[in-house]
Amino acid sequence: MIASIWAALTLATQLLAASPAQGPVVARADNGTAVASAQPAVQPVQFDASRFDSVTVLSLRSFLEVAAEQGIPIGPLVNRALEGAARRVSGVKIMQVVRAHAVALVEAREVLGAGTPVAELDAGATALRAGVDLKSLAAIRASRPIGSATIPLMVLTDIVQRGVPAVEAREAVTTIARLPASDEALKGLQLTVAKNAVRGPGMAVDALNRYLRGTVSGATPSSAPATTDRKPIRPPVP
Repeated sequence: MIASIWAALTLATQLLAASPAQGPVVARADNGTAVASAQPAVQPVQFDASRFDSVTVLSLRSFLEVAAEQGIPIGPLVNRALEGAARRVSGVKIMQVVRAHAVALVEAREVLGAGTPVAELDAGATALRAGVDLKSLAAIRASRPIGSATIPLMVLTDIVQRGVPAVEAREAVTTIARLPASDEALKGLQLTVAKNAVRGPGMAVDALNRYLRGTVSGATPSSAPATTDRKPIRPPVP
């Protein structure tokens, strides 16, 4: 399945590369959204076209339509494109990131399941692009047979990006994720690693191990969140 979807996405990329730079005639709706008029019978994918140059708008819209036809959720792809625009990166780089995230979404869905919510798929795709392997995604999903794995995936991604080896990060996150009401403990792990990672990966790993021992033994770690409404830190976009 992944091979067929990848082939469709690759074909879309090749067609875009071979298309004239000016692309089809574009009309602009009252709200400023650019709408391609080459295929008026097809409902175009909606996004804030004013954030991109005209060539990127055409490339992005065409790619998103192909992704939608393949059952790939386009919300995360639009978000990646908008993040790139906010950072003022080139249209070429934006399309590279969008394509990579589309492939990662497909791979994450194969592991996490076809009925996985979009937020969880997005977290899984972000983890894969950060260097987390498919085995780790499967382990996270298995640690949460019921309920969302979004927060465990976000925490895993963040602490790996902060220098914790992937295997140790996976073991810590899956161990805590199996505990009752573990989301707050996972957020505490993320904060603990983040505070200590500034002193080097070794300090981050030491802090992780101390936090894990305290959490599993039932003790309250000194750096655990003091409130129950703290949101997890979103890992940086690869």
